[in-house]
Amino acid sequence: MDIYEKFTEDELEEMHDEMLDEVYPEIKIGNLTFYPSQVLANCDPIAYQISVNEYADFLQEQENEE
Repeated sequence: MDIYEKFTEDELEEMHDEMLDEVYPEIKIGNLTFYPSQVLANCDPIAYQISVNEYADFLQEQENEE
């Protein structure tokens, strides 16, 4: 099954963000704390979208192996 049929774009982004936030530590600047997914999405939206697409490709490969 195609991963884009199984999940919406919003669901894929949410899953991607959860993965990033689990793998990388929070970023602290003074008293402020940011999640890695927030930093990537806001500082480099193109790299963020590439990362989401790569995550979807990874999920598709996993789906194909099952």
